[in-house]
Amino acid sequence: MKRHGFEPASLVMGLVLLGLATVFFLDAAGGWDPSRPATVALAGGGLAFAAVTSVVTRLIRRRQRARGAAA
Repeated sequence: MKRHGFEPASLVMGLVLLGLATVFFLDAAGGWDPSRPATVALAGGGLAFAAVTSVVTRLIRRRQRARGAAA
């Protein structure tokens, strides 16, 4: 398998999707009855959090590259 760098946004999005899958599983099993707005808010909030994580990661890596080139 080809090695690749760590992507925090992928980790965040994976955890959000696992959370959504858990919500849907509990709903199907009858263990929990979530409201539709709560589910949409969880999905939208997770997407927004993953996007912010991606932007912050990109900014940090760009700054580290600039410092490495200046040295």
